[in-house]
This record gives sequence, structure tokens and C-alpha cells, in this order.
Amino acid sequence: MSYPAEFHLRVICVDDVDVTRALRVVLDGYDVTAELTKTDQSHSGRYQSYGVSIIFKNREDMVNFDRTVKAIPGVRMLL
Repeated sequence: MSYPAEFHLRVICVDDVDVTRALRVVLDGYDVTAELTKTDQSHSGRYQSYGVSIIFKNREDMVNFDRTVKAIPGVRMLL
């Protein structure tokens, strides 16, 4: 894979925890090409998805983003 590269990501979170503020703080350090938006909710209503697109300059940036987002309370997955 060659960098810089744009990734379209989904963040899956527990619905009863508001993660948007924490996600926006993390996103401030990256080249966001499509703003964070609320997308799908699970059929049970337990999980909420958010979509965002980011250009990563290198693999290290991508790995750091992954690690930081997954450390946010309420985040279950980053796809």
C-alpha cells in the first residue's frame, strides 16, 4: 500500500455512551475528508455506527489512530 491514502472508516460504539466529543478531539489531528456522521444503529438499538473518511500520511499514523480510537470508552470496533 502506498501513502498518503484515504480510508473510509466506521466506528461502532455502544449507543448509551456519547463518544462524539472524544472522537472529534482525536480527529482534529488528522486530515479528515468526510466529517464524522452518525450512520446506522443496530436492530436491537444497542450499538451506533459513525462514518468518517481520513487521509493517512503513513502507516504509523493509521496505527496510532486505530489505537487511540479503540481506547475511547464506549467504542467497540473500528472498521
